[in-house]
This record gives sequence, C-alpha cells and structure tokens, in this order.
Amino acid sequence: MHSIRTYVGDVFLCASCGQPAYDEPGEMSMHFKEQWDGVHCNYFPSTGDLIKIDWDEMSLDGVKAQYPDTYPSFTAPAG
Repeated sequence: MHSIRTYVGDVFLCASCGQPAYDEPGEMSMHFKEQWDGVHCNYFPSTGDLIKIDWDEMSLDGVKAQYPDTYPSFTAPAG
C-alpha cells in the first residue's frame, strides 16, 4: 500500500466508497495506507470500480496534505 501523501501517479475515487484510490499496471487497484482503519468499503484494501477525476494540481495537493491518517505509527520504547 502506498501513502496518499507521497504517491506519484493518478489518484482515482473508489466507486464503492468514494474515497481516493490508486491503480498500478499489473496490480489490483488499492486504497491508500492512511485509510486502513477509516474506510468502510466492501472491497478494502482493494477497491471497487475506479472513477477517474480530472484533478487540478492544487486540488490534489490539498487532498494529499489534509487527508486523515489513521495508520498507526509505532515508536520503539526508550531504553
């Protein structure tokens, strides 16, 4: 799974849940890792059909910067 914040490529919407998703040739279309616990999609982690969005650069940058991140970040215990 890729991070929406660093993904370079086309960002689509999942037709099943309406959340951002990506597709890479030879692989299944997938939701982004930030969505691991916040997306209620019948197909998660893969997606339903994809909807192509004609993003302008500022809109897509805004989505990437503001998308909630529910992926756990673990830090090693001190000592």
